Amino acid sequence: MGSLVYLDVTSGERHWRDVYQLCIGIVNPRPIALVSTRSADGQPNLAPFSFFNLVSANPPVLIVCPSFRRDGRPKHTLMNIRETREFVVAIVTAAIAPAVVRAAAELTREQDEFTFSGLTPAPARHVKPALVHESPVNIECRLRDIVQISDQPGGGSVIFGDLLALHVADWILGPSGRPDPRKLRTVGRLGGQGYCTVSDPYVLEIPSVGGE
Repeated sequence: MGSLVYLDVTSGERHWRDVYQLCIGIVNPRPIALVSTRSADGQPNLAPFSFFNLVSANPPVLIVCPSFRRDGRPKHTLMNIRETREFVVAIVTAAIAPAVVRAAAELTREQDEFTFSGLTPAPARHVKPALVHESPVNIECRLRDIVQISDQPGGGSVIFGDLLALHVADWILGPSGRPDPRKLRTVGRLGGQGYCTVSDPYVLEIPSVGGE
């Protein structure tokens, strides 16, 4: 083993972006949410976020965490969810990853990321934001709460969404009726511009030792 690198975040000696780059290279692979929203006047938006996960099973709740831009402006996704309280999360797979990266481009609020990325909007059942037709899994959500951590550049907000409906392609399901990761082939985010694909999953059993 090599020598230990120690970084005291509380000292303020390192810029927040240095800490951020180190952390995203360590906390990975991170699942990617491709979030579809609409502004109050109906303008669609589509953007990927790798600060994303499930946080509750009953009721089912997920989180998406958009950060403020370097100039302090909020992301369009956050603005739209504040206005309409609705969004859709599409799961990112290897087949659509290049298009998803295109959707990450910094467009104006009047531009349409569906058109720019080449992805296709499809109607949802409970919310106005569109599903992503090319994704095998889309999750319709309604806003539960927003917790703002910081409004500084790089600061984040935690968006809590109640799951209203799931759209799941039957071809990703295994014999048990559960999603087969070998068929779904989700893409995870690494540090920098790195990505990875779930292509070789394996099983480890948790020991049964009593208790809960």
